[in-house]
Amino acid sequence: MDFFSLIKTRRSIRSFQEKKVDRETVKKIIEMAIYAPSACNIQGWRFIIVDDERKKQQIVDMGGSVNIKNAPLGIIALYDNRTKNTEYADHIQSAAAGIQNLLLAVHYLGLGACWICHLPSKKQLRKIFNIPKIMSPIAYIAIGHHKKNKPIEMPRKYSLDEIIGFNEFSSNINIQNIKQSNLLIKKILTKIYRLTPVSIKRKWLNQYLDKNFVKKFKN
Repeated sequence: MDFFSLIKTRRSIRSFQEKKVDRETVKKIIEMAIYAPSACNIQGWRFIIVDDERKKQQIVDMGGSVNIKNAPLGIIALYDNRTKNTEYADHIQSAAAGIQNLLLAVHYLGLGACWICHLPSKKQLRKIFNIPKIMSPIAYIAIGHHKKNKPIEMPRKYSLDEIIGFNEFSSNINIQNIKQSNLLIKKILTKIYRLTPVSIKRKWLNQYLDKNFVKKFKN
């Protein structure tokens, strides 16, 4: 696969086979991640490979995406948060660059992945995985073998002319078309979900979400 095709055919995969991904392959994927650029060349990435079913279920029970437990393994991407550039959060930018490299490596090896930010609070993740305060959890990447056909190139929502400006902001897209009221409601519901006791989420909410997830992404 040529480089441009690799980028264009990469997609988020949410349906996986039960087949395991060996740890040596995962290490190779992570190796590609650390060759991404990083602010001031700090190279502050750290990674936690999660293949313990109890750990995955714990993340879901605390408010993480149900897709986490549907993949054979996941990688938590962390980055050193000791930065002087808080205005542009360069630690998050550096982490994201590594994650993109990781996703492309996964796709190149014929596997599937999904970049997940729907997670428990950072405080909760730190407690589960014994993460020090100087390291910020950035994302969870679910990885496995495709359950469906290999991904194909998907059309983009906007053309290049609609999103490019020369020397000043320019766009033919109505960037105000997102209803702020809807966004606020989603934020409130997310907050309520995170504050809901684990016992209730485990017994009721997560079962409902899991059923709807399977229905949406079934074969």
